[in-house]
Formats: sequence, C-alpha cells, structure tokens
Amino acid sequence: LVAQTTTNASGNYAFAGLMPGQYIVAFETPSGYTLGTADVGADGTDSDAGAGGLSGCYTLASGETNDTVDAGFWRPAAIGDRVWLDANANGQQDAGEAGIAGVAVELYACANGQPTGSALASTSTDAAGNYGFAGLKPGDYVVKFITPAGYSLSPINIGADATDSDAGLGGFTACYTLASGETDNSVDAGLYQGAAIGDRVWEDTNANGQQDAGEAGIAGATVRLYTCVNGAPGALVAQTTTNASGNYAFAG
Repeated sequence: LVAQTTTNASGNYAFAGLMPGQYIVAFETPSGYTLGTADVGADGTDSDAGAGGLSGCYTLASGETNDTVDAGFWRPAAIGDRVWLDANANGQQDAGEAGIAGVAVELYACANGQPTGSALASTSTDAAGNYGFAGLKPGDYVVKFITPAGYSLSPINIGADATDSDAGLGGFTACYTLASGETDNSVDAGLYQGAAIGDRVWEDTNANGQQDAGEAGIAGATVRLYTCVNGAPGALVAQTTTNASGNYAFAG
C-alpha cells in the first residue's frame, strides 16, 4: 500500500508526488452502493474499477499525470405500489376501495418501450394489496399484473398518476426508467369483478303490477341495456330476449 485518500465533495481524488513506476488504484465500495461495470465506452469517462474495486495496472513516466482512473457506483432502485378492487371501475383508487391480496406480479426489463426476455423477478401482493421489487440495478423496467380469475383490468391512465391504474393490454405497464437510488411507488393496477342485472318479464293478468301466483313468464320479449346519463338512457350496451320462463340477464 503506497497511499490512501478519500474523495472530495465532487467525488474527485488524486495521488501526487509519486515515483515513476507501475500502480493499481483500489476503490472501496461505500455503504449502500454497488460497484458499476468496468471498461464500458470511452476510457476518459468509463469506470475502471473491476473485481474487488481494483483498477488495472497503470505505468506512470517521470512528470506524467493520469487523470482517467475513475470508479462508478450505483445505489439500488425499487418499484411497486398496489393492486386494488376498483368497485366502480373508474380507474382511480377511491376512498374505501380495498387492496386485493395474492395477485401475482412480474418484473421485466424494458427495451424500445416493450418488455423483453423472461421475467426478472416475481412476487404477489400482501394482505393490503401492496407489492414491491427492491434491490434493482438502475435501468428500464416493465411491470406485469396477472389478472386473477373472475376479475378484469380497470381503465388505464385515468386521472392522477399516483392513484390511477397503470396495467394495460395483457396486464403490462408502460416502461419505467429508474435512476440510482430511486423508488417509484406509483405503479398500480385496478381490478373489478363483472356485475349482472336482470330478472323476468311476465303476463300481469290482473294488471296489479305484482307477480302473483300462477302468472306466467313471457318468452321472446326483447330487452335492451343502456348506460344511464343524468337519469336518461345513454349508449346501448347489450340486447337479449327472455327465455321460455320469461327470464333474462345481462352479465359481465
């Protein structure tokens, strides 16, 4: 060991007054950091610290100054948040809407805005519907939410980003870029269960507005379902006919 120093507020360091000869620089990894990849790109701006934080061997001639011996470190990043029961399917986490436990969530690398390769990691939501992926190398990632049986994905990107649903086609999110040390806890998925409405059309033989004993259903009656806008019919959603017993239903 020839000498030891610490970096200044700008991350710079130097060893001066050295005899000409061959030297190796050893960088000690600071707490909470991980050593970056060595020898990528231009030598003047790359990281030169390899295994154990050791650089290669540098030969210094008389009077020479070599200011190219650098080390890059990164802090782990994290991504996650919540899967919730979107009771009104409006794509926003409204007050009182509970999390969904046990939903499978996968993490993928992202290239050109698309998931690439196989899943890097997988987890499932906890009792409160929360999930997270931690200890990640800075980079681009996509999250995939696996829709449980009996559920559908809520509309995507409706309203405030911190409380909206980010799961699109196939349960995949858009691409998220995580910087060193960044935690992004805004990646959510809303799920809803299909609802149903229906019952019966019958012959009200005494016109009293009640289904009395013995009053039969009417088969083949056309029934239409509309959205409701300010108390009036909006868009046509579906159409059906009653069965032999006069019953009908709109499900899903």
